[in-house]
Amino acid sequence: MKEKYYRVAKTISRWKIDTPVENWLGSMADKSEFWKRVYVLYYRLFDHKYYVKGMPYLLKEIERQKPNSTISGGVNYLKRDMIYSLHRFGASFDDYFIYKFYLLNTKGRESFNTLKMQYGYCEQVNGKDVRDLFEDKGKCYDAFEPFYKREVLVVKGIVDVRVITDFIKKHVSFIFKPLDGHSGQGISILRLDNDNAISEFVEKHKKKEYVIEELINQSPDIGVLHPSSINTLRILTFKQKDRVNLLGAALRIGVGGANVDNAGSGGIYGHVDVNEGIIDSVACDNANRRYLKHPDTKVVIPGFVIPEWEGAKSMVFEMAQVVCDATVISWDLAYSTKGWCMVEGNDVGDFHLYQVPYNTGFKHVLLGELDTWYKSKPPIE
Repeated sequence: MKEKYYRVAKTISRWKIDTPVENWLGSMADKSEFWKRVYVLYYRLFDHKYYVKGMPYLLKEIERQKPNSTISGGVNYLKRDMIYSLHRFGASFDDYFIYKFYLLNTKGRESFNTLKMQYGYCEQVNGKDVRDLFEDKGKCYDAFEPFYKREVLVVKGIVDVRVITDFIKKHVSFIFKPLDGHSGQGISILRLDNDNAISEFVEKHKKKEYVIEELINQSPDIGVLHPSSINTLRILTFKQKDRVNLLGAALRIGVGGANVDNAGSGGIYGHVDVNEGIIDSVACDNANRRYLKHPDTKVVIPGFVIPEWEGAKSMVFEMAQVVCDATVISWDLAYSTKGWCMVEGNDVGDFHLYQVPYNTGFKHVLLGELDTWYKSKPPIE
Protein backbone atom coordinates (compact mmCIF):
# COMPACT_ATOMS: atom_id res chain seq x y z
CA MET A 1 0.00 0.00 0.00
CA LYS A 2 1.72 3.15 -1.19
CA GLU A 3 1.27 6.63 0.17
CA LYS A 4 0.75 9.75 -1.89
CA TYR A 5 3.98 10.94 -3.54
CA TYR A 6 5.78 7.86 -2.24
CA ARG A 7 9.30 7.43 -3.58
CA VAL A 8 12.38 5.58 -2.33
CA ALA A 9 15.13 8.17 -2.64
CA LYS A 10 18.22 7.22 -4.62
CA THR A 11 20.42 8.54 -1.82
CA ILE A 12 19.31 5.94 0.76
CA SER A 13 18.93 2.16 0.83
CA ARG A 14 15.81 0.75 -0.79
CA TRP A 15 13.52 0.21 2.18
CA LYS A 16 10.35 -0.85 0.32
CA ILE A 17 9.60 -3.37 -2.42
CA ASP A 18 7.04 -1.63 -4.58
CA THR A 19 4.94 -4.45 -6.04
CA PRO A 20 1.19 -5.15 -6.09
CA VAL A 21 1.75 -8.15 -3.80
CA GLU A 22 3.68 -6.07 -1.25
CA ASN A 23 1.11 -3.30 -1.36
CA TRP A 24 -1.71 -5.77 -0.76
CA LEU A 25 0.14 -7.48 2.09
CA GLY A 26 0.77 -4.08 3.66
CA SER A 27 -2.93 -3.25 3.61
CA MET A 28 -3.75 -6.63 5.16
CA ALA A 29 -1.02 -6.20 7.81
CA ASP A 30 -2.83 -3.04 8.94
CA LYS A 31 -5.76 -5.24 10.01
CA SER A 32 -4.33 -8.11 12.04
CA GLU A 33 -1.24 -9.57 13.68
CA PHE A 34 -1.53 -12.67 11.50
CA TRP A 35 -1.09 -10.64 8.32
CA LYS A 36 1.60 -8.54 9.96
CA ARG A 37 3.55 -11.76 10.50
CA VAL A 38 3.05 -12.64 6.83
CA TYR A 39 4.16 -9.16 5.78
CA VAL A 40 7.35 -9.41 7.84
CA LEU A 41 8.00 -12.90 6.50
CA TYR A 42 7.68 -11.52 2.96
CA TYR A 43 10.56 -9.12 3.63
CA ARG A 44 12.57 -11.76 5.45
CA LEU A 45 12.36 -13.97 2.34
CA PHE A 46 12.45 -11.48 -0.52
CA ASP A 47 14.73 -8.82 0.94
CA HIS A 48 16.81 -11.11 3.13
CA LYS A 49 20.06 -9.17 2.87
CA TYR A 50 18.44 -5.93 4.02
CA TYR A 51 16.54 -7.79 6.74
CA VAL A 52 19.64 -9.44 8.19
CA LYS A 53 21.74 -6.29 7.96
CA GLY A 54 19.13 -4.25 9.80
CA MET A 55 18.48 -6.66 12.67
CA PRO A 56 21.49 -5.63 14.84
CA TYR A 57 20.42 -1.98 14.57
CA LEU A 58 16.86 -2.89 15.49
CA LEU A 59 17.95 -4.82 18.58
CA LYS A 60 20.34 -2.04 19.59
CA GLU A 61 17.54 0.52 19.40
CA ILE A 62 15.22 -1.68 21.49
CA GLU A 63 17.91 -1.97 24.14
CA ARG A 64 18.59 1.76 24.08
CA GLN A 65 14.92 2.64 24.44
CA LYS A 66 14.11 0.03 27.08
CA PRO A 67 14.42 2.40 30.08
CA ASN A 68 12.18 5.03 28.44
CA SER A 69 9.28 3.06 26.97
CA THR A 70 6.59 0.90 28.51
CA ILE A 71 5.47 -1.44 25.74
CA SER A 72 3.33 -4.52 26.09
CA GLY A 73 3.71 -7.57 23.87
CA GLY A 74 7.32 -8.55 24.43
CA VAL A 75 10.46 -8.28 22.30
CA ASN A 76 9.20 -10.52 19.48
CA TYR A 77 6.10 -8.39 19.03
CA LEU A 78 8.21 -5.25 19.11
CA LYS A 79 10.61 -6.57 16.48
CA ARG A 80 7.72 -7.52 14.22
CA ASP A 81 5.98 -4.18 14.67
CA MET A 82 9.17 -2.21 14.00
CA ILE A 83 9.88 -4.13 10.78
CA TYR A 84 6.27 -3.66 9.66
CA SER A 85 6.49 0.08 10.46
CA LEU A 86 9.75 0.40 8.54
CA HIS A 87 8.42 -1.04 5.29
CA ARG A 88 4.83 0.09 5.59
CA PHE A 89 5.36 3.68 6.82
CA GLY A 90 9.05 4.37 6.18
CA ALA A 91 9.69 4.67 9.93
CA SER A 92 13.34 4.23 10.91
CA PHE A 93 13.94 2.35 14.16
CA ASP A 94 14.41 5.55 16.12
CA ASP A 95 11.37 7.10 14.38
CA TYR A 96 9.35 4.21 15.79
CA PHE A 97 10.15 5.20 19.37
CA ILE A 98 10.36 8.97 18.91
CA TYR A 99 6.82 9.04 17.46
CA LYS A 100 5.53 6.35 19.85
CA PHE A 101 4.29 4.15 17.04
CA TYR A 102 3.71 1.41 19.59
CA LEU A 103 0.72 3.44 20.84
CA LEU A 104 -0.74 4.31 17.42
CA ASN A 105 -3.09 2.63 14.99
CA THR A 106 -2.64 2.73 11.21
CA LYS A 107 -4.28 6.13 10.79
CA GLY A 108 -2.13 7.61 13.51
CA ARG A 109 1.08 6.22 12.02
CA GLU A 110 0.17 7.44 8.54
CA SER A 111 -0.15 11.00 9.87
CA PHE A 112 3.54 11.25 10.77
CA ASN A 113 6.12 12.28 8.22
CA THR A 114 8.90 9.74 8.72
CA LEU A 115 12.51 10.28 7.74
CA LYS A 116 12.57 7.78 4.86
CA MET A 117 9.41 9.26 3.36
CA GLN A 118 10.93 12.71 3.75
CA TYR A 119 13.96 11.71 1.68
CA GLY A 120 11.61 10.70 -1.14
CA TYR A 121 9.55 13.89 -0.95
CA CYS A 122 12.65 16.11 -1.04
CA GLU A 123 14.17 14.22 -3.97
CA GLN A 124 11.05 14.93 -6.02
CA VAL A 125 10.98 18.69 -5.56
CA ASN A 126 14.61 19.69 -4.98
CA GLY A 127 16.95 19.94 -7.97
CA LYS A 128 19.46 17.16 -8.53
CA ASP A 129 22.40 19.28 -7.32
CA VAL A 130 20.73 20.63 -4.18
CA ARG A 131 21.70 17.73 -1.91
CA ASP A 132 25.33 17.97 -2.99
CA LEU A 133 25.32 21.71 -2.29
CA PHE A 134 24.07 21.38 1.27
CA GLU A 135 26.16 18.29 2.03
CA ASP A 136 29.33 20.04 0.89
CA LYS A 137 30.06 22.60 3.60
CA GLY A 138 32.49 24.44 1.33
CA LYS A 139 29.98 24.89 -1.49
CA CYS A 140 27.30 25.84 1.01
CA TYR A 141 29.50 28.50 2.59
CA ASP A 142 30.37 29.94 -0.83
CA ALA A 143 26.69 30.12 -1.80
CA PHE A 144 25.45 31.66 1.46
CA GLU A 145 28.54 33.49 2.75
CA PRO A 146 26.77 36.81 3.52
CA PHE A 147 24.42 35.02 5.92
CA TYR A 148 27.15 33.27 7.95
CA LYS A 149 28.56 36.52 9.40
CA ARG A 150 31.77 34.70 10.38
CA GLU A 151 34.81 33.10 8.77
CA VAL A 152 34.71 29.43 7.79
CA LEU A 153 37.55 27.28 6.43
CA VAL A 154 36.85 23.94 4.76
CA VAL A 155 39.84 21.58 4.80
CA LYS A 156 39.31 19.06 2.04
CA GLY A 157 42.00 17.61 -0.21
CA ILE A 158 45.23 19.58 -0.48
CA VAL A 159 45.13 22.76 1.61
CA ASP A 160 48.18 24.90 2.30
CA VAL A 161 49.22 24.43 5.93
CA ARG A 162 49.82 28.17 6.16
CA VAL A 163 46.16 28.83 5.38
CA ILE A 164 45.09 26.63 8.31
CA THR A 165 47.73 28.11 10.61
CA ASP A 166 46.80 31.70 9.75
CA PHE A 167 43.11 30.95 10.37
CA ILE A 168 43.80 29.48 13.82
CA LYS A 169 46.14 32.31 14.79
CA LYS A 170 43.41 34.78 13.87
CA HIS A 171 40.74 32.77 15.71
CA VAL A 172 42.52 31.22 18.70
CA SER A 173 39.27 29.60 19.81
CA PHE A 174 37.25 27.99 17.04
CA ILE A 175 34.74 25.23 16.37
CA PHE A 176 35.87 22.00 14.73
CA LYS A 177 33.45 19.87 12.66
CA PRO A 178 34.36 16.62 10.86
CA LEU A 179 32.93 16.62 7.34
CA ASP A 180 31.49 13.13 7.78
CA GLY A 181 29.77 13.90 11.08
CA HIS A 182 26.05 14.26 11.73
CA SER A 183 23.69 15.11 14.62
CA GLY A 184 26.47 17.11 16.25
CA GLN A 185 28.81 14.11 16.54
CA GLY A 186 32.50 14.96 16.57
CA ILE A 187 31.93 18.70 16.96
CA SER A 188 34.18 20.37 19.53
CA ILE A 189 35.40 23.82 20.54
CA LEU A 190 39.19 24.09 20.50
CA ARG A 191 41.58 26.71 21.79
CA LEU A 192 45.09 26.63 20.32
CA ASP A 193 47.14 29.57 21.58
CA ASN A 194 50.69 28.56 20.67
CA ASP A 195 52.64 27.29 17.65
CA ASN A 196 53.21 23.81 19.11
CA ALA A 197 49.50 23.26 19.71
CA ILE A 198 48.68 24.43 16.18
CA SER A 199 51.32 22.14 14.65
CA GLU A 200 50.01 19.16 16.63
CA PHE A 201 46.46 19.88 15.46
CA VAL A 202 47.51 20.13 11.79
CA GLU A 203 49.54 16.92 12.01
CA LYS A 204 46.78 15.00 13.79
CA HIS A 205 44.19 15.91 11.16
CA LYS A 206 46.34 16.04 8.03
CA LYS A 207 44.55 13.08 6.42
CA LYS A 208 41.07 14.14 7.52
CA GLU A 209 38.40 16.35 6.03
CA TYR A 210 36.91 18.92 8.36
CA VAL A 211 35.60 22.44 8.82
CA ILE A 212 36.90 25.03 11.25
CA GLU A 213 34.75 28.05 11.98
CA GLU A 214 35.07 31.30 13.83
CA LEU A 215 33.06 30.96 17.03
CA ILE A 216 29.57 32.38 17.12
CA ASN A 217 29.34 34.85 19.99
CA GLN A 218 25.88 33.90 21.20
CA SER A 219 23.66 36.68 22.46
CA PRO A 220 22.67 36.42 26.15
CA ASP A 221 19.06 36.86 24.99
CA ILE A 222 19.06 33.22 23.86
CA GLY A 223 22.12 31.99 25.76
CA VAL A 224 20.12 32.33 28.97
CA LEU A 225 18.53 28.97 28.13
CA HIS A 226 21.89 27.15 28.08
CA PRO A 227 25.02 29.31 27.81
CA SER A 228 27.59 26.59 27.04
CA SER A 229 25.96 25.55 23.75
CA ILE A 230 24.87 27.48 20.69
CA ASN A 231 21.09 27.10 20.82
CA THR A 232 19.81 27.07 17.26
CA LEU A 233 16.55 27.83 15.54
CA ARG A 234 15.40 25.30 12.91
CA ILE A 235 13.00 26.76 10.33
CA LEU A 236 11.42 24.76 7.50
CA THR A 237 10.59 26.51 4.23
CA PHE A 238 8.81 25.34 1.10
CA LYS A 239 9.21 27.51 -1.99
CA GLN A 240 6.30 27.83 -4.42
CA LYS A 241 7.56 29.75 -7.49
CA ASP A 242 8.42 33.22 -6.12
CA ARG A 243 6.65 32.65 -2.78
CA VAL A 244 8.31 31.09 0.28
CA ASN A 245 6.09 29.40 2.86
CA LEU A 246 7.28 28.90 6.41
CA LEU A 247 5.95 25.48 7.46
CA GLY A 248 7.43 24.91 10.90
CA ALA A 249 9.98 26.03 13.47
CA ALA A 250 11.64 24.70 16.60
CA LEU A 251 14.35 25.83 18.98
CA ARG A 252 17.08 23.31 19.82
CA ILE A 253 18.77 23.71 23.20
CA GLY A 254 21.86 22.03 24.62
CA VAL A 255 21.98 20.29 28.01
CA GLY A 256 24.70 19.48 30.50
CA GLY A 257 28.20 20.41 29.40
CA ALA A 258 27.46 19.88 25.72
CA ASN A 259 28.68 22.38 23.14
CA VAL A 260 25.99 21.29 20.66
CA ASP A 261 22.22 21.37 20.83
CA ASN A 262 21.38 18.48 18.46
CA ALA A 263 18.67 16.13 19.67
CA GLY A 264 20.73 13.23 18.33
CA SER A 265 23.46 14.21 20.80
CA GLY A 266 21.17 14.53 23.80
CA GLY A 267 19.80 18.03 23.30
CA ILE A 268 16.20 19.12 23.81
CA TYR A 269 13.83 21.08 21.58
CA GLY A 270 10.62 23.06 21.78
CA HIS A 271 8.04 23.87 19.11
CA VAL A 272 7.89 27.50 17.98
CA ASP A 273 4.67 29.22 16.94
CA VAL A 274 5.56 30.57 13.47
CA ASN A 275 3.20 33.53 13.79
CA GLU A 276 4.23 34.75 17.22
CA GLY A 277 7.83 33.51 17.54
CA ILE A 278 7.17 31.97 20.95
CA ILE A 279 7.92 28.45 22.17
CA ASP A 280 4.42 27.04 22.64
CA SER A 281 5.26 23.56 23.99
CA VAL A 282 7.28 21.90 26.68
CA ALA A 283 10.74 20.80 25.55
CA CYS A 284 11.35 17.19 24.46
CA ASP A 285 14.27 14.91 23.83
CA ASN A 286 14.64 11.82 21.66
CA ALA A 287 14.10 9.55 24.64
CA ASN A 288 10.52 10.83 25.06
CA ARG A 289 11.30 12.85 28.18
CA ARG A 290 9.60 16.22 28.56
CA TYR A 291 10.79 19.37 30.29
CA LEU A 292 8.80 22.34 31.56
CA LYS A 293 12.08 23.92 32.71
CA HIS A 294 15.57 23.49 31.35
CA PRO A 295 17.20 20.72 33.41
CA ASP A 296 20.32 22.82 34.07
CA THR A 297 19.41 26.50 34.00
CA LYS A 298 15.82 26.01 35.26
CA VAL A 299 14.55 28.56 32.73
CA VAL A 300 10.88 27.93 31.91
CA ILE A 301 10.70 26.89 28.26
CA PRO A 302 7.02 27.30 27.23
CA GLY A 303 6.44 30.99 26.58
CA PHE A 304 10.08 31.76 25.82
CA VAL A 305 10.14 34.57 23.25
CA ILE A 306 12.49 34.12 20.29
CA PRO A 307 14.46 37.37 19.93
CA GLU A 308 14.02 39.32 16.70
CA TRP A 309 11.66 36.70 15.29
CA GLU A 310 10.69 38.81 12.29
CA GLY A 311 14.40 39.17 11.47
CA ALA A 312 14.85 35.39 11.56
CA LYS A 313 11.92 34.92 9.19
CA SER A 314 13.19 37.59 6.83
CA MET A 315 16.59 35.90 6.71
CA VAL A 316 15.23 32.45 5.79
CA PHE A 317 12.91 33.96 3.20
CA GLU A 318 15.94 35.63 1.61
CA MET A 319 18.13 32.50 1.85
CA ALA A 320 15.42 30.35 0.32
CA GLN A 321 15.63 32.45 -2.86
CA VAL A 322 19.39 32.02 -3.34
CA VAL A 323 19.23 28.61 -5.06
CA CYS A 324 16.38 28.51 -7.56
CA ASP A 325 15.63 24.77 -7.39
CA ALA A 326 16.06 24.37 -3.62
CA THR A 327 12.37 23.90 -2.86
CA VAL A 328 12.11 22.43 0.63
CA ILE A 329 14.97 23.25 3.02
CA SER A 330 15.48 23.17 6.79
CA TRP A 331 17.55 26.16 7.93
CA ASP A 332 19.55 26.35 11.15
CA LEU A 333 20.11 29.84 12.57
CA ALA A 334 21.95 31.10 15.64
CA TYR A 335 21.31 34.39 17.40
CA SER A 336 24.64 36.13 17.91
CA THR A 337 25.70 39.56 19.08
CA LYS A 338 25.63 40.42 15.34
CA GLY A 339 22.02 39.28 15.04
CA TRP A 340 20.76 36.13 13.33
CA CYS A 341 23.33 34.16 11.34
CA MET A 342 23.23 30.97 9.31
CA VAL A 343 24.64 27.81 10.87
CA GLU A 344 23.77 25.45 8.01
CA GLY A 345 21.05 24.32 5.64
CA ASN A 346 19.62 20.80 5.31
CA ASP A 347 17.92 19.47 2.21
CA VAL A 348 16.39 16.69 4.34
CA GLY A 349 15.68 17.88 7.86
CA ASP A 350 14.34 15.66 10.63
CA PHE A 351 10.65 16.40 11.09
CA HIS A 352 10.50 15.13 14.68
CA LEU A 353 11.30 18.67 15.85
CA TYR A 354 7.85 19.77 14.66
CA GLN A 355 5.90 16.58 15.39
CA VAL A 356 7.07 15.27 18.77
CA PRO A 357 6.23 18.23 21.05
CA TYR A 358 2.50 17.75 20.45
CA ASN A 359 2.59 14.07 19.44
CA THR A 360 0.89 15.21 16.24
CA GLY A 361 1.68 14.15 12.69
CA PHE A 362 2.83 16.87 10.31
CA LYS A 363 2.52 15.03 7.01
CA HIS A 364 -0.71 16.67 5.91
CA VAL A 365 1.02 20.07 5.89
CA LEU A 366 3.78 18.86 3.59
CA LEU A 367 1.35 16.95 1.34
CA GLY A 368 -0.66 20.13 0.92
CA GLU A 369 2.45 21.95 -0.25
CA LEU A 370 3.29 19.10 -2.61
CA ASP A 371 -0.21 19.24 -4.07
CA THR A 372 0.28 22.92 -4.89
CA TRP A 373 3.80 22.38 -6.22
CA TYR A 374 2.74 19.60 -8.59
CA LYS A 375 -0.10 21.68 -9.95
CA SER A 376 2.23 24.51 -10.87
CA LYS A 377 5.44 22.72 -11.81
CA PRO A 378 6.31 19.30 -13.27
CA PRO A 379 8.41 16.96 -11.13
CA ILE A 380 12.21 17.16 -11.32
CA GLU A 381 13.73 13.90 -12.50
